[in-house]
Amino acid sequence: MKNIMIKEYVKFGLTMVLLYSFFDVIGIGCPIKFLTGVPCAGCGMTRAWICLLHLDIKGAFYYHPLFFLPIIYFFIFLFKDKVPHKIFNCAIVIGIVLFTTVYIFRILNPGAVVNINIKSGFIYKFYKLL
Repeated sequence: MKNIMIKEYVKFGLTMVLLYSFFDVIGIGCPIKFLTGVPCAGCGMTRAWICLLHLDIKGAFYYHPLFFLPIIYFFIFLFKDKVPHKIFNCAIVIGIVLFTTVYIFRILNPGAVVNINIKSGFIYKFYKLL
């Protein structure tokens, strides 16, 4: 059973990497921002990881201060059976609160990484065509 869960998590992770790579290649980038013109809570995450791969930790934090959390949560989910249920739930709530807090802060203080432009979203453009 555990091997099946690990395989499913790895498949999911690889699927997400391939999907977002495909979006990047065709010029969409973030599908949420492409559709709405509003950045998602993970906006800047890819650029943060690229900075980290270039050993630019300051740049990684600039693009997304929580860039390290997906890896931590990957391992939390991977070893979910070994983590007490209360700690697992607490970790999930902490992650949601952290991402929500950072997201709200970034939306209220737009800059180079996060900016809202509803008129650039596909939905708005499609609506204007009608």
